[in-house]
Amino acid sequence: MSDSSPQRETSGSQFTDTAKDYSSKAYETATRIGYSYWEIARHYIGPILQPVINSTKYLWANLPPVRWLAYTIGAFSCIPVALFIAWIVLTFGFVSALAGVGIVIAQGFFTFLGLAVFLPVAGILILIAFVAACFATFAWAGFETASFGLSRLGLVNNRNLIGFSQVKAISGRGAVDNQSENQ
Repeated sequence: MSDSSPQRETSGSQFTDTAKDYSSKAYETATRIGYSYWEIARHYIGPILQPVINSTKYLWANLPPVRWLAYTIGAFSCIPVALFIAWIVLTFGFVSALAGVGIVIAQGFFTFLGLAVFLPVAGILILIAFVAACFATFAWAGFETASFGLSRLGLVNNRNLIGFSQVKAISGRGAVDNQSENQ
């Protein structure tokens, strides 16, 4: 007897679809609730602000001195606002630097203790890495030199040489093999 109910496979796409569904529902709920709060606020504030908005539109359209005043206020307020922003940036930088110095002084013992351990360890590791790199480089150079010299003497057949085209290959009988030279 077989089960006629459809089997659902559990896969990564099912979980992705579920996450998308949840995120879509959360977005829709937040949008609906946020929009309803906005509508409620607009419903109460709209009648109060509408006469002010209408008066401002009328003055802006019919009295050029109102526009001149607004543009002048905007232009003249740019300099103080820029100075204020610059003052905020400078004082924030000063306070942050002072606080940073205070923290370093307060935590200086741990900083210097950490440096006292880190610098010798880092120096020793750099020295070991340099010695190992020099040893590996000299070993490689010696191996390549020995391989090149032995192949020139005809004792080995090494096709991995950099100057292989200039070296004649040696066959197993000790004679020059012209076929392997052309390969």
